[in-house]
Amino acid sequence: MAKTVLLILFLILIAFFSGRTLMLASNLFSGKRTDFFSSFSIGTLMVILISFVSHFITLTRTSLLGDEKRLCGIIIVALMTVSYFAFVVLTVVTGKREKEDENTGKKTAGSARGWVFFCIAAVLSILCFMTVVSGKRINSLGDETLETVVSFLDRDAMYSADPLTGMPYREGLPGKQKILCLPGMYAVMASAFGTSPEVLVHKVMPGFWFASGLVAMIALSGTLYRGTGDELFKRSVFVTAGILFIYASDMSLYAQGFSVLSSMWTGTAVRIWVLIPVLLFLLFEKRYVMALLPVLCEAFICRTALGIGFLACIYVCWIVIYLFMRRAKCSETS
Repeated sequence: MAKTVLLILFLILIAFFSGRTLMLASNLFSGKRTDFFSSFSIGTLMVILISFVSHFITLTRTSLLGDEKRLCGIIIVALMTVSYFAFVVLTVVTGKREKEDENTGKKTAGSARGWVFFCIAAVLSILCFMTVVSGKRINSLGDETLETVVSFLDRDAMYSADPLTGMPYREGLPGKQKILCLPGMYAVMASAFGTSPEVLVHKVMPGFWFASGLVAMIALSGTLYRGTGDELFKRSVFVTAGILFIYASDMSLYAQGFSVLSSMWTGTAVRIWVLIPVLLFLLFEKRYVMALLPVLCEAFICRTALGIGFLACIYVCWIVIYLFMRRAKCSETS
């Protein structure tokens, strides 16, 4: 239990410090503010990127789980060291400007209906979170993540045997499936912290991914409704609508959001609940370069066609529409 709590704190620290550092560095060029929600949601992407880098390098060398664990540890130590010093420097540089923005910005108390919907959103979020981490609605039909993680741990090697039969692969696996990094990441965490693979896959990581997606939804709502009238009410309604969408999707196995409550450890669920809100947040914030991060993360955790997935299509369509509208606006002014 203590090691599991340590693992959770470890994930939170990595996500916050790495995400906060990236957002502060981006603010030097954009001149915008950042908060805990945006920092944590971006840091979640860094967890995936760290896992992919260590996973990919290990696959090209030895495919041993122990090597990936050591490499992942080296990358995390280096990243946290750099992030800590960069965090201190960037906080000093941008802190004065953000303080001035806070002094000039007008803060208004939320209305009565805003606080009512805030309480509704909070209660629904807690219920949804408890549903995910309790493991009562697990649906692993057609999913082999847990079996794959157990196979990695038992053999101390990745993709050396079929996780269902325990027999070596006759023809091997295609490269586009082997590079998916979530099973390797779960195996490394279970090995490093001594957590049960079943608890890690079905309870700990679903809770982390769900919390990350909820934070991303809050950050997105702030971008959409910041500075508008009755901001608390609008943001609470937005988050409430997102939670209700998850509950509605849970009624059908064929709904896109079905896997959030029942299979939050899978790449498909992470894409729906975490990556899409983060991508939309970055696009609305006009951080187009940083918006490539969730696009890359989708290719690292989901099966895509040559790395071109759903998020890549959203990104391209958004950029095309943006360029078209900018061109039309320039034509009107000229």
